[in-house]
Amino acid sequence: MTGPDGVAVTESIAAAAGNAGLALILAALVVRGLYVRWRRTEAVHVVLEDGSHRLRWHSRTRLHEAEPPRPVPAKGEVVSLWYHSGDPQRWSLTAPYRGARALAAAGAVLVAAGLLLGFVLP
Repeated sequence: MTGPDGVAVTESIAAAAGNAGLALILAALVVRGLYVRWRRTEAVHVVLEDGSHRLRWHSRTRLHEAEPPRPVPAKGEVVSLWYHSGDPQRWSLTAPYRGARALAAAGAVLVAAGLLLGFVLP
């Protein structure tokens, strides 16, 4: 398509891509904001005298202990752990907000595509 109709379609697609990208970036910020109180630390896998397996980590004021997930890490292995600062018994071995990076990356690609589309195509 060329002429005024082609320009209108191109600008509409560029605007839609840019707006969708900004919405995804905003969604990523909201998701990350919901998990702002989660902290990353290192936990050590220990085996107690009775043979039970435990993960031990510390928050700013206390030492915490929990049963490790399956499969159990090797004895003495140090693993990254995320815990909620208000309730350290809520913890995860993966970042609870890990999907926010994918949202932000997809949003950035769409914003860039929307900006470039407006300049590149007539």
